[in-house]
Amino acid sequence: MMRGRTIPIWVGMAIMAGSILPQIASAAAEPKPPLAPSSKWQVDYAPTECRLMRNFGEGKDQILLQISRYDLRDRLEMGLAGRSFPVTDDRQSVSVSTTTVAEVPGMHAQGFAGTSGGLATLRFQPDVDLPKALRSDVDAGQPTILGIRFVGRYAARFDLGSMKSPLAALDKCADNLIASWGLDPAQQRQLENMPEPVENPANWFRPEDYPSGLNHMGMGGAVIIRLLVGADGTVQKCEVTKSGGDKAFQDATCAAATKRAKFRPAVAADGQPVASVWINRINWKPGAPFFVFR
Repeated sequence: MMRGRTIPIWVGMAIMAGSILPQIASAAAEPKPPLAPSSKWQVDYAPTECRLMRNFGEGKDQILLQISRYDLRDRLEMGLAGRSFPVTDDRQSVSVSTTTVAEVPGMHAQGFAGTSGGLATLRFQPDVDLPKALRSDVDAGQPTILGIRFVGRYAARFDLGSMKSPLAALDKCADNLIASWGLDPAQQRQLENMPEPVENPANWFRPEDYPSGLNHMGMGGAVIIRLLVGADGTVQKCEVTKSGGDKAFQDATCAAATKRAKFRPAVAADGQPVASVWINRINWKPGAPFFVFR
């Protein structure tokens, strides 16, 4: 298993994948054999997240699969990169299965067209049930056949093989990531309660916080932030883990959250308040209320 270094999430996919055309079968057609891997798993220890990446298929029929984790919880974000995928205006329900789980509940994804010759992507919403399904295969001693059915009756299957070692590598990377935040991974895994905002996070953001000029230009953005919350419930540090849009949205998000956010602190296994992190996504939408979701 290879250990990589910092690679921008979708740019890294393009570098690894090269010329990629997804093998996508119609759900109405006879099921095709799952795509076999054409590379080893690569583990990327990025500064803000941990990533597993692997190519499937050969030549023009390749697809790149990426699984990433950037949270305390065992919650995974999945993505596919290729030349073409169904494009959607927003997230849509998507059917995902593994060898031992016929339907991973509540999965959603959005399809994006490639721009300027870049790869198209299918990006899945972070989910806590996806890792449970993968670990179910491991516990059963079964290799994982990952199935995906998306809008437009498109489908694809991937032979992931045994996920025991890849998931163990991802867990190790996650522990290193948590330690880099100044927290004890073992203690954080055993928290009785995570940090909880005292009020709705949408109340942290006010119209005057919208980056100057961008609202009138109709520009929006999405920012995933990680707040280090002290044992007293105050925000000690704000860092951006991912973002889309102008950098001004990153600065405005951290400025508002640091100034106004108050928390009920995390509680350790011994019942004592401890420092931990709160990770969430903030959507900036011109002419609309801020929308906050995990």
